Amino acid sequence: MGELKPASCPDLLDAAAGVRQLLQRVGRGDRDAFQTIYASYGARVLAMVRRQVVVQQLAEELVQDVFVAVWLGARGYREDMGDPEQWLLGITRHKLQDHWRQVRRLVEVMGSHAAQVQAKPRTPDADLRLAVQEALAGLPVEQRSVLDLIYRRGMTFREAARAAGVPRGTVKSRVHAALLTLRALFERSTSP
Repeated sequence: MGELKPASCPDLLDAAAGVRQLLQRVGRGDRDAFQTIYASYGARVLAMVRRQVVVQQLAEELVQDVFVAVWLGARGYREDMGDPEQWLLGITRHKLQDHWRQVRRLVEVMGSHAAQVQAKPRTPDADLRLAVQEALAGLPVEQRSVLDLIYRRGMTFREAARAAGVPRGTVKSRVHAALLTLRALFERSTSP
């Protein structure tokens, strides 16, 4: 589909009937119709996401997830489902809810691991575990999340992408960035 940039073009879609027709075309795989919907609603969806997600890259990834869901779900859209704009904004709300649900789960998991590490007697192994926990705590939430899915839960990149609700390439990028950050943190902490 190529890279699309959100633009604000509300005059492109001035009637719900027009949007419904565009969604029907998107459901049949019409990329031009999809680009029109994206051009009309991309900026609005991004603004909605940015009100809850302050990290620009993460917000953009969530917007991408919303429009992937539109692309994949347009075939199932029916007029009796209500206003098409509300349908699209509903997808956005669901993606945001999924995101915050994942963040809460990760915080719970990381918190329980940190408590277990701190409760153990101090040994060189315990010190190493504590250093790992502190380094992990310094990572952005989305990077910690994919590390947890892949290294603790043993998921493949494809499974982790499905669980996180992001593309597989995004999972790979997050893992790579997290490992580089962890490496730099450990090099700093072990250097004289």
